[in-house]
Amino acid sequence: MFFRNHETSVKIDHVAQAPLAMADKLEAVPVSNWIRTLRTNADFAGVTASDFDFKGAAPSLVMAYISPHVDFSRTCKALKELVGQAPVIATTTAGELCDDPEKGLYCSASGAWDNVVLQIFSPELLSQVEVFSVPLHCEDIRSGQPALLRQERVSRIVKSLENVRPRLSIDARDTFTLTFVDGVSKSESYFMEGVYKAARFPCLFIGGSAGGKLDFKNTYLFDGDKVVENHAVLAFVKVAKDKRYSVMKSQNFRKIGYDFVVVDADPNKRTVSAIYDASANKVVPFVSALCDALRVQPSGLEKALEGRAFGIEIDGELFVRSVAGIDFNTETVTFYCDVGSGDDLILLEATDFIDQTRRDVDAFLKDKPPLLGVLLNDCILRRLSNETTLKNAKNIWPAPAVGFSTFGELFGINVNQTLTAVAFFETGTSDYKDDFIDQFPIEYAKFVNYFARCQLNRAEILNRLRGGVIDGISNHLGIAAKIETVLTEVGDIGGIMDGIRHAMESDQKQRATGDDSNTEQLSEKFTSLNAALANLRQVLSVIDGITSQTNLLALNATIEAARAGEAGRGFSVVAGEVKKLASDTKSTLTYTQAAIGEIELSLKQLGGIIEATRLQFKDESQHYQDTVLRVEDIFAQSGHIERSLNGLSAMAAEHRHGIDQMNDSVAFLRELDARANV
Repeated sequence: MFFRNHETSVKIDHVAQAPLAMADKLEAVPVSNWIRTLRTNADFAGVTASDFDFKGAAPSLVMAYISPHVDFSRTCKALKELVGQAPVIATTTAGELCDDPEKGLYCSASGAWDNVVLQIFSPELLSQVEVFSVPLHCEDIRSGQPALLRQERVSRIVKSLENVRPRLSIDARDTFTLTFVDGVSKSESYFMEGVYKAARFPCLFIGGSAGGKLDFKNTYLFDGDKVVENHAVLAFVKVAKDKRYSVMKSQNFRKIGYDFVVVDADPNKRTVSAIYDASANKVVPFVSALCDALRVQPSGLEKALEGRAFGIEIDGELFVRSVAGIDFNTETVTFYCDVGSGDDLILLEATDFIDQTRRDVDAFLKDKPPLLGVLLNDCILRRLSNETTLKNAKNIWPAPAVGFSTFGELFGINVNQTLTAVAFFETGTSDYKDDFIDQFPIEYAKFVNYFARCQLNRAEILNRLRGGVIDGISNHLGIAAKIETVLTEVGDIGGIMDGIRHAMESDQKQRATGDDSNTEQLSEKFTSLNAALANLRQVLSVIDGITSQTNLLALNATIEAARAGEAGRGFSVVAGEVKKLASDTKSTLTYTQAAIGEIELSLKQLGGIIEATRLQFKDESQHYQDTVLRVEDIFAQSGHIERSLNGLSAMAAEHRHGIDQMNDSVAFLRELDARANV
């Protein structure tokens, strides 16, 4: 059962009173009068309470590095019973470190190993130690559904730090804070930002993230009173007056010339999606940028990154950020360490692991007094990436070196794939000089400024992107002006077309009016002509009848003439009939002449109308000639119209594309603004 009393603290002050006693343990380990090193198992085989007795004085601090494959709570309880009232800090590991001249520094971590390494500090080395546990407020992150904004999370951590009130005086020259953080909390940077925001602890925070099984589900810490998750455990440590401490870090990487300014990062997931391309003032996917820089296809990116990592630089010092994985579908890169928007990620390549570590240790120890012992925090990635050479990690330190493989390291800020070390020296009355510790206020300011600088970098990038959006708006306003010019030209063309339309409508009306009048007159005259022709047909019918009668009478007269005699009387009758017929014929002819006259008059009038119609058609033809000329104007303008409309279409498409880009940029900026507070 795990207890979570967030605010409990333990304080023990010890002053050395007697010489130290040494004890033989399970395995031979280097001996120091100031730090006892015990390598045992979860049952503490061969370990007794006397191992924690310094001639009547309790140890000032007991560090326990415990395999993740044992019952952590039971092991810590058993250890506490052995230790008594001395402060104890225990952490699960991803492997233990215990320097052995024969076996080397790295303990075996294969299978379900059962290993516990103890580091017991003499009160003559560490004069005061106070232990606190601080909640990280990361339960939402652990659940996979982050809910707190960045500032809210940091503010809660700051609030929790108000309960951390060490009674020892904090002087960075003799005081440091040994810090262990839940290794799967993804909250190391939040915590350190809270520490600096609290502005109450002017000393170096150094340590690591608890290790564990490589399923990364759980890690555990013990603060001397309870087992905790989602916490940081702090030990404020003051070294004895004639002793000094110093710190170092080592990583086997060097720059290779590429760097990437992070724009889109999720600190809760430790992912980076996009970086800032300063040359184009735009945001590009991180995976695409990496492929371009390394000149590989996405399928070859993971291989290209083998033996490589990233780092951030603070005033010439590199702090490593290692890649955990790549999601090619979302083009995101996941890191083992916190990466934030505004970080400038520098691409690094690995150097020789053992050689680099030896050279860094030798440089660190140069001109320093005798080394008493070392507490190590070593990234699990250093173990996993260099398995074939771990056996060569022997005799690197000239004094007992103990620690564990972590899920991340702290050296003022969160780092990984790094070795951090706290080393202790006996100075006596000598004048001890240490550039890092003696100038720690400057180093402290660098760590504080790291978080401020990240925020400023984020703001600067956002401002550059906003500037790009503003420039884009300005450019597209210019395009809008061009579109207005084209629209004006199209409007002029529209005027020409309106004129033509008006002319054609006018012509049509004139034609309609003229056609209606002339057509009506023509219709009337043709009606008159039809009537006259009807009369003519009647006259002709009468004449036809008369002709028939005349023929008959002529026949009768011929007959009568043949008879003689009484022919006179018959001829008289015939003559009368002929006379009457002649009279009728004359009358009929008169009517015929009149009808023909009417026809002639009608035809004359019809001819006039036709002439008028002809003239009208001639005028209309002229009007149509004018219309054709106007239409030809249209054809003459058609090329210009087409070019104008094509230009307008192209500019409209460009304008639309620009607006889409600006909308995307604005949406992205809003998202970045929101994530800046995550």
